[in-house]
Amino acid sequence: MLVSMALPTLFVGGCLYYLIITVMAERIALPDLMAKDLMPVINTINYVLLIGLPVVFIVLIVWATVLSYKFLAPLERLEEDIARIDQGDYSVRVQLARDHDLSPIAGVINHLMDKLDDKERR
Repeated sequence: MLVSMALPTLFVGGCLYYLIITVMAERIALPDLMAKDLMPVINTINYVLLIGLPVVFIVLIVWATVLSYKFLAPLERLEEDIARIDQGDYSVRVQLARDHDLSPIAGVINHLMDKLDDKERR
């Protein structure tokens, strides 16, 4: 899905960049001497963008994947533990890192499970 959004964006961005550079070069009507010196610089910029942009996008995709896993993994674990509790397994305790934002919720769930365990033993 991300690739299907990124490829057209890169294509359109590249086309617009090329169009702008071409139109600017024609509008300015650079003298041949200046154009001769300027074209290698423009070509170098084009090569840097051609190589650099895909690398940046790959790094961003990897970073987004790592961050999404970091944020979603505890939620998935919490969902699985609650589903096991819903199926009647009252021995389940929700395990999350103390510094996680969901740890207060996990504490409340664990406290409720302790109370249910106490009631079942009586």
